[in-house]
Amino acid sequence: MTELDLVSFEDLPEGLRARAEAANEITGDTRFLQALGNAPHMAKFYFRDFYENVFHQGIVPVRVKELVRLRLSNLHGCVF
Repeated sequence: MTELDLVSFEDLPEGLRARAEAANEITGDTRFLQALGNAPHMAKFYFRDFYENVFHQGIVPVRVKELVRLRLSNLHGCVF
């Protein structure tokens, strides 16, 4: 398996850097956000299109989506 290069905090775009700093305070793990720094356009897609259009809209209540997200996160060891 090939590992992604992680972008340093200083080289992250400002919006992504702010998210990484917040994640660092909450979880101590910023690898996901630093990996996204390799493709900032995908970070915009992920946060804008996924979370705004898919996660926060639709017929399934956000609370149920959040419980599913947390369960999946727990199953594969992701701290996000």
